[in-house]
Amino acid sequence: MPAGVLVLLVLACSPAANTTSSSTIDPNPSSSSTSQPPAVGMEIDDKLPGEELWALVPGNDPDSDRINLVFASWGWGDHREFLNLVTGALSWGGAAYLIDDGGQVTDVDSTAVGAALGLFAIEPWRSSRGVFNVWYTDLEPETPVSWLNSEDHPFQVDDVVVVTIAVDAERFNPDLTSVAGQDGTFVGPGAPERPTSGNPFSHAVVLVDSAFPTAGLVDVAHELGHAMFNLPDEYVGERLGFDGREDLSSWPSCAEDAAEAEEWWGDLDGDVDPMLIVWAAEMDKAGFPIGDIGLWSELIVVGVVDGGCYGVPGSARATLDSLMNTSMPVLGSVNRLWAEQVLRLWDGADRAPLG
Repeated sequence: MPAGVLVLLVLACSPAANTTSSSTIDPNPSSSSTSQPPAVGMEIDDKLPGEELWALVPGNDPDSDRINLVFASWGWGDHREFLNLVTGALSWGGAAYLIDDGGQVTDVDSTAVGAALGLFAIEPWRSSRGVFNVWYTDLEPETPVSWLNSEDHPFQVDDVVVVTIAVDAERFNPDLTSVAGQDGTFVGPGAPERPTSGNPFSHAVVLVDSAFPTAGLVDVAHELGHAMFNLPDEYVGERLGFDGREDLSSWPSCAEDAAEAEEWWGDLDGDVDPMLIVWAAEMDKAGFPIGDIGLWSELIVVGVVDGGCYGVPGSARATLDSLMNTSMPVLGSVNRLWAEQVLRLWDGADRAPLG
């Protein structure tokens, strides 16, 4: 087992002891999905007529106003291994999934060495399952990055976002990292508007290592933060120093200066994303608690963090840490508010309750 299997989720984000906050966390975050009745729709593995798409979850409805999330594979010799990994790590029921010492998803508590939250255990996807049809395909891009930009995919469905899970991608390019396309629609600070034509999303590539495949899957939600909501990376200045950007503003969480930060997210000052409570609860249930929740809250409380996202003194970002930084499964209130506004542009359809 590689050292630090849960580095991005539990260990690497050790809370800063000198950070203070007087904010509180709502222990009962709302979730629209928990009160919805079961939906009538497709069964798992049902094929969408006319498409190389099969339902990955129950209740897909191609006639509803939903986003079509597609999982594709690259480099897998056994497509069933790809499907087992994606299905096991989707967290469709909202719970953390368990990881064994080979980096595979397991449902046996005694063999688990770690746990993580999959995409649909993380807000805002968690509370917005009714906005998604979730599919898998047996089509494979020519290269891991062939289906990266908005129109670069072979499907005829509308409003599609593809996540390509590429195994051992160093065979294609040893320098490739998990990545998202750059041509998504939703850029603030104005209210998001749904386009009248074209695909509004770019797509994502997530790299996994066959020796420990679940380690890479923490990037799924991070890369979809880029591909769906155009959220910026928040780690450039923190990890790598100033990257030379002249425009320091990247909506919604990276501001050129404190004045812009106040304009963009001043009304959220001191707020803590209640997803932190959900994360802690799900990890407790899985048997891998995250530790002192008060210390974690200091990392995601909204404020004006000097150095912004690009390492320039005087620029600012909204939180010390977030899903768009170390891939901890908490977007932070600023990013989450924007993502929720985008998702509300789709009417969706009822889904069965979580759990």
